[in-house]
Amino acid sequence: MPNKLGFHNRHTVLAAKIRNLLSDLGPSTYDEVAPKIEYWVEYVLAEQFMTTSDLVEQVSTVAWSCRLTNSHISRFLKEFRDAPHRSEQARSFVDGLCLYVIRWFAVASAEEIWEDWFRGLVSNGGVPGFLSAADFVGHLIECGLLSRELVQRHIIKPLTNHYYNQDNFTKQAIKANAIYLLFITAGNTLLRGFLEPEDVQVCFEKLETWVALGDIERLDAFDAAMLSVRSDSRLDVSHLALTCG
Repeated sequence: MPNKLGFHNRHTVLAAKIRNLLSDLGPSTYDEVAPKIEYWVEYVLAEQFMTTSDLVEQVSTVAWSCRLTNSHISRFLKEFRDAPHRSEQARSFVDGLCLYVIRWFAVASAEEIWEDWFRGLVSNGGVPGFLSAADFVGHLIECGLLSRELVQRHIIKPLTNHYYNQDNFTKQAIKANAIYLLFITAGNTLLRGFLEPEDVQVCFEKLETWVALGDIERLDAFDAAMLSVRSDSRLDVSHLALTCG
C-alpha cells in the first residue's frame, strides 16, 4: 500500500492555507492577515507548486462558506490584483477565481437546490452555501471585479429563467433570495447600466412576488426597507413596492 503522506499532498495543504487565511479576514484582522495571503499566493505560483487554474479551483470553495467574510475577501482580491508590483500570475489568479465562482454559481442556479445541506450536486453546502455564493458574487460586482458582460451572461439570466409551478415553490424562493442578496450588495452598480431594463424588470417582479407571499421563514427574511438603490437605468421602477429612490 503506497504511503499516503508526502510531498504529493502539497496542493491540498497549500490551497487550504490560503483558503483558511481568506476566511480569517475581518475588520480587526485584515491588516495582519492580508499580507500573509499575498505571500502564500505569490509563493505557490512562483515556485510552481500549483498551476493558477488548480489554485483557483481549490480556493474557490471559500465563496460558499460564510457570508460574514465576503466583503473582506472581495476587498482583498481587488487590492491584491491592483497592486502595481503584483505578478501577472497572481493577477491571473484573481481574475480566474472571479470567473470560476460566477460560472459555478450560474450552473448551481439551474439546480433544484433543497433546504438541507447535502442534496446539491453542484451547489456547495445546499441553501446556505448557495446564498453565500450569491452574496460573494454581489461583493465582487461592487468591487469592480466583474465586467458588465460577465454579469449579464452568467448571473441574472440563470437566476431568473425558471418555470414556476407549485412543486418547486421553495426552490423558487431560494432563487429570489439570491437575487435579493445581489441587489443588497451591488444594487447601485447593477442598476447603473450593468443590467438591461428587461432584466431589472424581471428581478423586481420576482422580489415583489416573494415579499407579497411572505413565505420565506426558512430563508433570510426580505426587508424591503433595506433595498434602497438609485436607478439610472431606462426602466421606470417608481411603481415598484420595493424602495428605489
